[in-house]
Amino acid sequence: MKVSATVSPERLERAKQLTGCDNVSEVIDRGLQALIVSEAERTHVDGYARAPQGADTVASLEPGVWAEVPWDDE
Repeated sequence: MKVSATVSPERLERAKQLTGCDNVSEVIDRGLQALIVSEAERTHVDGYARAPQGADTVASLEPGVWAEVPWDDE
């Protein structure tokens, strides 16, 4: 997919330095992946804050359930 975006030249340059990527597409792709991970983690934290998991809840789950959680999209 081709996307057109306006970005801060300074922010783009800093992202390139930090990642070692010269390819703008890769920098943006890595940034989007980091955003996805960050938001997923925030959602999980928010969920636990609303309904904290007690020992009885965690103990009721089979250990295999945790192995099947899709932590990565790759």
